[in-house]
Amino acid sequence: MKRRKKILGIIICMLIFIMAFVFGAGREAVEKKNESKHNLDNSGKEEQIADLYQEIYEKVTQDETLDDMEIMEQMIERLGEHGLTAVDGDNQIDMVNAERAEQFIGQQELGEEGELTVIRLLFPNGFAKYDMRTEDGAVSVSRSYYEYKDGCMENGSNDQYEARAWQYTQEGYLVFEGELFSEEQYALTMSVMSEHVAMRIRPLGEEIRKMNRQYIRPVGYGRNNLFLLDWNEDDFGEIDFQDMFDILYPQVYGKKNPYAERGIGTGVIVHVPAEEFEHVIMTYFQIERRELQRKTIYFPGDNTYGFRTREMEELEYPEIPYPEVADFAENGSGLITMTVNAVYPEKNISKVFSHEVTVRILPEGGFRYVSNHVIPSEKNDTGSWHKDRQSGGESQEESALWVLPQAENCLLTEEEKRDLQELALKAGEEVKEIYRDVEIMEGPSYGSNIKEFTKEQRKEAVSLLGRAGYTSITENCNMENPEQLESFYKDYLDGKEALATVVQVNRDGLLGMITFIYRNGELQTYYVGVRWREGGWPALSDTSVSDVAEIRLTEKGYFIYAYKVIIAHASLRQYWRVKPLSDTCRELTEKYISGLSYVNYNLLIRNWDAGNAGEILMQGMFEDLYRMNTGERLQVENGRIPAETFEQILTTCLPVTTEQLREAYQYEEESDSYIYERITPKAHPPFGEVVEYAENGDGTLTLIVDGVWPDYDSDCAFTNQIVVMPFADGTFRYLSNKIWQKELEIPSEPLLRKSTA
Repeated sequence: MKRRKKILGIIICMLIFIMAFVFGAGREAVEKKNESKHNLDNSGKEEQIADLYQEIYEKVTQDETLDDMEIMEQMIERLGEHGLTAVDGDNQIDMVNAERAEQFIGQQELGEEGELTVIRLLFPNGFAKYDMRTEDGAVSVSRSYYEYKDGCMENGSNDQYEARAWQYTQEGYLVFEGELFSEEQYALTMSVMSEHVAMRIRPLGEEIRKMNRQYIRPVGYGRNNLFLLDWNEDDFGEIDFQDMFDILYPQVYGKKNPYAERGIGTGVIVHVPAEEFEHVIMTYFQIERRELQRKTIYFPGDNTYGFRTREMEELEYPEIPYPEVADFAENGSGLITMTVNAVYPEKNISKVFSHEVTVRILPEGGFRYVSNHVIPSEKNDTGSWHKDRQSGGESQEESALWVLPQAENCLLTEEEKRDLQELALKAGEEVKEIYRDVEIMEGPSYGSNIKEFTKEQRKEAVSLLGRAGYTSITENCNMENPEQLESFYKDYLDGKEALATVVQVNRDGLLGMITFIYRNGELQTYYVGVRWREGGWPALSDTSVSDVAEIRLTEKGYFIYAYKVIIAHASLRQYWRVKPLSDTCRELTEKYISGLSYVNYNLLIRNWDAGNAGEILMQGMFEDLYRMNTGERLQVENGRIPAETFEQILTTCLPVTTEQLREAYQYEEESDSYIYERITPKAHPPFGEVVEYAENGDGTLTLIVDGVWPDYDSDCAFTNQIVVMPFADGTFRYLSNKIWQKELEIPSEPLLRKSTA
């Protein structure tokens, strides 16, 4: 123990030494790089400036009617009167004593020596002081932060760095960048931190600034695409009006959007009364109600709009450009067209792109946005920071659907895909009451992660979707509104372009909306997944585009289709039953047929009755019969099953004796048990469904069963006639089986594959 403690102590000392060396080396390297040729000593000057700032701040803020912008305007003016060069951090107020900055820039360009101090107001009660010196074209920067707290100015930090990416732009901005060293930052990332600064030197007219504050800056470039694309009142294009509702709500009601606070970063849908949603949008856009409904999520049932909060994956970078009106023209009839530059300090660019925004001034006051046009340029960056609202925010790499066959090109337009995504969310809204109290567990992004979702809940969801007009289906349930799919298939046969959408409620509660597209002689599916959040809120999860090789709607009523690219270990074909099956046939199928195999043993593929039932006693059958009779999965201990259990199940289900069982199977007298050899079942085998039945006078049932084998494009591969005797306690006995070949050959003797029990 002492030896281990000694070794541990040595290791800790070594780690401390290494960390000290690394941090020291890192800091030394940066300090050496940023070492100025001039040792700046501004301590006295700094104290004077801090005292002056405090004095001005306390006087200006005595007027409680001033807002933050007005306070900063007065402070910059007063600082200028005291001979200082000052500007605000957002460049919304003209720099005072800007000629000194221009002189310094000229000295730098000529390689002369020069000095400049700029006070940069970052907020009314705080500023950064930049002391810059230049010689031989190089610029060193000393930056100090100050904040007014508890009646005095406090120095928050002091940094020095060598400026790089130094430029005085055509738009009148001084932009530069430098590396700052922070021990905390370096310890976490083993890297230094960069500062990007953009100071407007050249003044702008007050009229232009007022336009920017009134029409452009309230929207800006964050969490919306209004100014990132071309649109006009005749064609609103791809404007995201959900984003616009979020941004414009405070402009209309003077408070934050309360609907956005109900699920920040979660992608939940909140119902907003139509009157309220439309009032916000139509205050600033001349758009028809029907057009707005088409471009958003609208629920006609309760006359509300669905506002979906952005998911975490849809949130943008914090560093984004800001708009600045550079020019304007009055076009008559109350129209004003402004030329706007996007200033992007983070990229050291004062015009990352330009666009023209037209607004209409209303006679009664206010204005509306009329159009936006992005001015073409090879250097344009119109949204590298921006994230559109996607299908749930998960990338293809994070989704389970990356394994699905993905088409290179989609037959749908981007607008059509967005419409289908919104339709999927609307489908989720129709059934959200069913999901309100479900328990969501942690799990993979591609599943619903619902702890338990019953078949009754699935059927109820299908019913609600059907009443809402959706073509919907789930396992062991008739399809609701199948006419759309039938009409699609008819148009497909006639060579007409067509769409059909089916909403499938999966076993785990996930909604999968599959749209079939036939266009330009090609077939595709477009899949949209809807998963659930606590409280029954639907959220988009995945989308997938897949090429379809073939489809067929059979006479019996099965819609069978195959993808061009088959997924490993998946079925060769997918299918739905379109035509209804009676409730009684479904109940008989579930009780007597579901779970039996056509390929793992010969119960269903051999003609037999009580006279030769011993010939069908094979491995694999007991496990299925056990599950059908008990409702539980078979548990095998030490590779053996007690004789009492084994014999009770088989003699109940089949017209066989105990002697026949002990002859056919491996009975071990010593342990009074049967040695059980579990087999590996064949994947995607045919399944049986009762299509007709008869109740016989002796109490037996005659079931007519079709073997459905979608992998081989058949909904009636063969037909069975099975006679069953039900018992009062709920158990039953198969009395006989006959099978006829139909569309496919009857499977030969099963190929049994043994596995460990």
